[in-house]
Amino acid sequence: MKNKDYVGQSNKRKKPNKKEAPAPSRPFPFVRFTIVLSLVGAFAYFLFFITQEDQATQTVDKTSSQPSKNSQQETALPPLPDDEEWQFIEELENKKVDVTTEELADKGPFKMQCASFRSESDAEALKAKIAFAGFESQVRSAQGTTGIWYKVILGPYDRKRDAEKTRHILKRNNINDCAIWPW
Repeated sequence: MKNKDYVGQSNKRKKPNKKEAPAPSRPFPFVRFTIVLSLVGAFAYFLFFITQEDQATQTVDKTSSQPSKNSQQETALPPLPDDEEWQFIEELENKKVDVTTEELADKGPFKMQCASFRSESDAEALKAKIAFAGFESQVRSAQGTTGIWYKVILGPYDRKRDAEKTRHILKRNNINDCAIWPW
């Protein structure tokens, strides 16, 4: 397909042959104007009605503020109590609460195993990657049912929290799947 040359084209545009007649103007929307005008009038009447009702309730309140003898008998309040002394305030101020706490026993030192490999070279490579993250690890060999496995282990940690911190730092360095075990 031949590429089109847009530079060489002229800017002449085709002129329409027929002159288009201007669009007819729309007639004035009397129906819409009437609906909008009636809604505005209804809203104004509603506001006027609310203010008249509010003024009427204020005049009723002024006239009802002068109590009659009958209304005083119906709404008579009980006599005020003598000076009551609240006992619970003094009890709460003077109360002493004994709190006992139990010390949680440490479950022992913890180790973190990051991987287990069949070849010692893979385990040493992970050990080097962990060293670049700033931690010292060990490669231990273990006899399994299918042969010798090489485990990459960090630790021991006195607290599990320390092991968790190390695991999060290793995750940020793309060393995932480290598990924390009791030693």
